[in-house]
Amino acid sequence: GGCLELPSVEMSKVVGANVLRTAKLEDAYAKAEQDVRDTMVVSATAQWHEDQNAKSMSKSLIRKRDQEAIAKERQAGANELLVRRSQRLAELYEAEREQWEKELSEQGLVIARDR
Repeated sequence: GGCLELPSVEMSKVVGANVLRTAKLEDAYAKAEQDVRDTMVVSATAQWHEDQNAKSMSKSLIRKRDQEAIAKERQAGANELLVRRSQRLAELYEAEREQWEKELSEQGLVIARDR
């Protein structure tokens, strides 16, 4: 019977070693899986921040483009206003000249013009 006990003790040590090795492997896999999950969380967070930064930059560029467009519109409006005022002023001067000529003509006078 002594021969049978020795292999069972050896077998017990081998079985224990296998269980220990399997447990260590399971722990290593669990740690690796947790590391993967942590990395995915960090990656998702980084991507979110990059997206926010891109949106912020996009909004900034859109704001800048809108401000440039507004400035161009204001300048165009100012130019148009200047042209209209110049036209009105020219029309006013012409109407006043005609009125003076009419009044002078009624008095028998004329404006001397250089030709």
